[in-house]
Amino acid sequence: MKCENFDNIVLLDKIDSTNSYLKKNSALLPQGTVVFALEQTSGKGRLSRKWFGEKGKSIACSFLIKDIFDNVDAVRLSFLFSIAVRDALTKYIDYGMISLKWPNDILVSGKKICGILSEYSKGCVIIGIGINAADFIPPQKIGQPWTSVESESGHKVSIAELQKELVETVNTVFSRYCTNELSDVPFIWFREADIINKTVTVLSGSMTVTGEVKSIDDKGILNILDNINGEIKSISFGDITYND
Repeated sequence: MKCENFDNIVLLDKIDSTNSYLKKNSALLPQGTVVFALEQTSGKGRLSRKWFGEKGKSIACSFLIKDIFDNVDAVRLSFLFSIAVRDALTKYIDYGMISLKWPNDILVSGKKICGILSEYSKGCVIIGIGINAADFIPPQKIGQPWTSVESESGHKVSIAELQKELVETVNTVFSRYCTNELSDVPFIWFREADIINKTVTVLSGSMTVTGEVKSIDDKGILNILDNINGEIKSISFGDITYND
């Protein structure tokens, strides 16, 4: 894995998806490329969902990490970027209000403020990040409570400043990962998410599990003690609801 800083910044006015842009152009772009778009026409979220934003009121960007030959690195990077985004948001919002939601959402006071989509393509990992900078009217109903940096901070937010803060924080956290300071990042994420022994419900494909969160492994798989049969269920993907 290449560990150069993210200092090749590409600014686009309008694009279908920043993740799609990097997937199409990864061979031509260097490690450390970050693509920001003022507007996305087909923003993507997890599990093939749409990500909504509005020009001038959202951060839509993707980071390119090249020469990834270990799937574990691909998983760890998703958790790493969750921590980085959380750290960037603390410049605007009180740390205690921000929480990490498995596998890679950021919440403020229980409402979603950021989503992260990690994709593996041709030996590269592409990390897409969407942050609600200001409130907007979505084109269709969003199926969960959500909020924005402006709403939670009570201050007008500069998109350019938030972009700059995000890149600087990602560079700091990524550098620590590359020097093995954060090599056990899923466990760090798990500790900071503070969900051990909390009761959750996870919808994973056709399976629904309700139980206590017991641990996470180095691939980001969540181990839950099933309330019904007392077995440990290992969940690699899905939607989680915190019941506590």
